Amino acid sequence: MTNNISFFQNPDGTREEILEATFYALRRHGYADLTISKIGDEFGKSQSLIYHHYDDKDELLVDLLDYMLEQVENQVPLPNQSPEEYIEIIVDEIFGTSSNSDIEFSQAVIELRAQAAHNNDYNRLFRRSDDFIRKQIARVIQAGVDAGAFAVEDPSQTAALFQTVLIGIQAERITSDEKTIDDVRTEFQRYIKNCLLAE
Repeated sequence: MTNNISFFQNPDGTREEILEATFYALRRHGYADLTISKIGDEFGKSQSLIYHHYDDKDELLVDLLDYMLEQVENQVPLPNQSPEEYIEIIVDEIFGTSSNSDIEFSQAVIELRAQAAHNNDYNRLFRRSDDFIRKQIARVIQAGVDAGAFAVEDPSQTAALFQTVLIGIQAERITSDEKTIDDVRTEFQRYIKNCLLAE
């Protein structure tokens, strides 16, 4: 889904102020070099206030990831249109042009996703968020199958493909040019036309 960091522009309370500082410190220094001291520099208030809310950097980053993924989940479009129109919206959300703030958000999420291979807390949060998005898309695809608009045997498998493309494009935006992303969009739309839509 379209990701942005606009929700950090007006933090509501100390927790969100700390999470905002953590986000920008993560973007500035990277996961490996991130410290509470560097977060404190971004926070601009007493470091002891951070320790009042969090025991250590890891606990703080887990809360940041949880918060960020909740924002992503809240941006999943509601199925208030036909299944065909919904799929068009999802494709636009996946492949649409990203602002600098979108890319910064994606960079932070991808950096934390990489840690999920070795961190059970990160793994659990990504599984929850991925499952939520995948199930939402699967419900819409199933509705399309029921209406005769889509021709797939297993909507959950198709939704898994959409979810994987979403994650892949999020990563590609960090390292690839728009030509590569446009090529993937063209091929993915060919899949939708030839494999998803009923004739």
